[in-house]
Amino acid sequence: MLPLLPALYFGWGIGANDAANTFGPQVGANIISFRRAVQLAALSAFIGAILEGPKVFPTLSRLTALTVEMGVVTALAAGVTMHVLTKYGLPVSSSHSIVGALVAAGLFRHTAIDPGILTRIGLSLITAPIGAATMAYFLYRLLGVILPRRLGIGLFFQTTVRLAGIGVGCYAAYALGSNNVGNAVAPFVSLGLLTPAAGAALGGAAIAAGVLTYSKNVILMVGQQITALDPISALVAVAATALTTHVFTQLAIPVSTSQAIVGAVVGVGLTKGMIAVNPRLLYMIPLGWVISVMGAGGAAYVLMAAVTALR
Repeated sequence: MLPLLPALYFGWGIGANDAANTFGPQVGANIISFRRAVQLAALSAFIGAILEGPKVFPTLSRLTALTVEMGVVTALAAGVTMHVLTKYGLPVSSSHSIVGALVAAGLFRHTAIDPGILTRIGLSLITAPIGAATMAYFLYRLLGVILPRRLGIGLFFQTTVRLAGIGVGCYAAYALGSNNVGNAVAPFVSLGLLTPAAGAALGGAAIAAGVLTYSKNVILMVGQQITALDPISALVAVAATALTTHVFTQLAIPVSTSQAIVGAVVGVGLTKGMIAVNPRLLYMIPLGWVISVMGAGGAAYVLMAAVTALR
């Protein structure tokens, strides 16, 4: 059980950081309370991990040849990186944290890195945020015209948009669990320490725990500080994030939900003009992504060196 503790810690960090990508905009738009949002997100992420999480396991398992030692070190390095950046309210890519850690550990051990898998994951750095931003931009334009005309602007319209916002939040949390649970447990499944079903269950439970206990800082940052969100904006941003993430799950590619939601929120903000988007955060958030890769990779390399020296 001890070798699995870093994986559970990393899973907890994924939930703490990435819950913002499912319900942050809705909380910011006052569609739902923070407390109810994290309850729904935790449950939906757990269900997603159980039902579809194993689809992504093979991708990370084949990135480089693993040992139990490397699995423990990389999960710990990625988990610490997630924890530190979550403390400061920065949305981080758990996918790229674990990839950075695995690549660094592989380089330390002089084991081959699969260039095809690394390229596929690397391309998601570009395709996830751009795809989500584009989808959100045009979806907001479309819904901004259709919904008021079909539903009016009274109580029925407001209630419909709120319920839809909660629904897509649950879908986004489901997609988060399905896509990101592999970041925490896939190396341990490939090593035979867990079956795919057990890995999905344990990882899903860890993600749910992180959502429930430590997600407030990033939820408020995503929901309130990137751009002003109304209920339709929140609905569109999360819908675009959920669809983007779920598509990548079907392609067995771990993707950054943080990049997707920020891209989607920016896409919505651009419908109001670039002045509506907070430029300081647009600088800080990509910096957080770079730190997640470099920080986890650096930490993994140092830990591998320390473990080797202590033998």
